[in-house]
Amino acid sequence: MSEVLARRMASENVADSIVAVVTGASGGLGKEIVRGLLADGVTVIAGVRSLDKGEALRAELSGIPGPGRIDIVPLDISDMRSVRAFAATVAEQHPTLQILINNAGAWFNERGETGEGRELTLATNVLGPYLLTKLLLPQLRASTRARIVNTVSAAVGDYDVTDLEWRNRRYGGFKAYRQSKQALQMVTESLALTLAGSGVVANAVSPGFVRTTFLKEAKGLVAAALRATSFLAVSPAEGAATPLWVALSPDLADVSGRLYENRKEKAVLSFDRANLERLTARLDELSGLK
Repeated sequence: MSEVLARRMASENVADSIVAVVTGASGGLGKEIVRGLLADGVTVIAGVRSLDKGEALRAELSGIPGPGRIDIVPLDISDMRSVRAFAATVAEQHPTLQILINNAGAWFNERGETGEGRELTLATNVLGPYLLTKLLLPQLRASTRARIVNTVSAAVGDYDVTDLEWRNRRYGGFKAYRQSKQALQMVTESLALTLAGSGVVANAVSPGFVRTTFLKEAKGLVAAALRATSFLAVSPAEGAATPLWVALSPDLADVSGRLYENRKEKAVLSFDRANLERLTARLDELSGLK
């Protein structure tokens, strides 16, 4: 029995299962996060783009002992209609939610747009997670304690709130990725401030350089350099260790607004409320919340 389950049995009503939402759950880092949650007896709602991959995930992890179970629900995190449908399904089935791990992310070589006209990197890495979090806040707040974990990166920069969709600047895949991860860090900081005292905490996690298919199609000098040094990358299971720790550790139940890597706190970019509010106001518009 894990430390987490032992403490739950000692202090809480364990008849009520911990429920977690994980996006980007079908492969790489997401799969290992789901595996770790199931091993701790958590009910996992796995958001996946491909139902075939979702069922393969269920089959692969079906042998994990314990009360944990996995529900497969379709989710294209870049499509705000899909995000809304996913959130409605979760809310209908689970009046309370204890963990939300926004893990899905992508790097695109060329500038593209979704069917809703949103720039693809921003939609995938920021708008989708932002909208999903907002829509699931009632279920998170309904829990005695709940945690939001946003997967970010050590690579941040190129941020311009007036041009989040790269309409006025020359697009670069790595630049767009850096901006999206900085924006998601800022979203995490904003959530931590607005949710203070609510019982819901929000933290960011950098999984480090993980050996996945993430860079398979990426182009450019940065992508080439990362592929050349891929022998230094950690396994998906090692990369998942910190997100799982932040999501489950009893010692972090009241910690919010932090950034972690290798189970250690890292210095986080700090922005005043005016800058955070400018970003969230823009995200409200682009995601259709406003």
